[in-house]
Amino acid sequence: MKKFKIEKEHHGYKISEYLREIQNYSGRGLRNIEVFLDGKKVRTTQKIRKQGLLKVVEKEKGTNIKPIKIPLDIVFEDEDILVVNKQPYLVTHPTKKKVDVTLANGIVYYFQEKYGKEMVPRFYNRLDMDTSGLIIIAKNSFTQAFLQNFGDVKKYYMALVHGIIKEEMINIEKPIARVGDDLRRKILDEGQYAKTVVKTIKRNEEKNITLTECELFTGRTHQIRVHLSNEGYPILGDKLYGDMDDNVKRQMLHSYKVSFIHPRTKERKELEIEMYDDMKEFM
Repeated sequence: MKKFKIEKEHHGYKISEYLREIQNYSGRGLRNIEVFLDGKKVRTTQKIRKQGLLKVVEKEKGTNIKPIKIPLDIVFEDEDILVVNKQPYLVTHPTKKKVDVTLANGIVYYFQEKYGKEMVPRFYNRLDMDTSGLIIIAKNSFTQAFLQNFGDVKKYYMALVHGIIKEEMINIEKPIARVGDDLRRKILDEGQYAKTVVKTIKRNEEKNITLTECELFTGRTHQIRVHLSNEGYPILGDKLYGDMDDNVKRQMLHSYKVSFIHPRTKERKELEIEMYDDMKEFM
């Protein structure tokens, strides 16, 4: 439930207009709520005539994801958002091939234990099974829509790559496409626009590897992996986009930092974690 204090300057607004224009609700979000003005249930088409307190309650929505207890590394949590550090080798969400023991199963279990009810895990971002790091989960549809439309979410990854990158920064803007049923994405003119900025953090001449920071400006599937491989610097352990036998158990890619505008405070929140131990040891 959310509460909003109606001010004099909002008189004359329809409640739906107030929620859209002032509180950043989406059209879909408005279809999934009940509203109460000074304790009385009202329609969203009603006009605001006086100052008061508006309460917005989301209608309950269930999920068919089975709750399974798994350890969660919680980095941040409040009433709207949960951010976890996903371990490698864990699928984010059930798929046709993987229907249990995913991060989503663990989140459903955690919400059920904490709130005593079934809640939908609304993932803002997802990570490949072998990619570790920060994942943002919205606890309600308003937060999910706010992050998508107004959150200005910034995502940063650390990647260990083959080769020594001489440049301090590489700006990659190349379209990415999927061809047929092939899992591999390719750089093709007819693909979707994709932008990644790669910064060099540390070079290891002896091992012929470079530690990089990759900032995503778009969110295409396998984007960092495709872009780095196309530049000639495949990620260590990436069996799909690299062709080297490097004796690494997983792709050395880690979502280490995110920042976003918080839907309740409207202030920017930044979260940062360290690399996973396997990446530290290899570097």
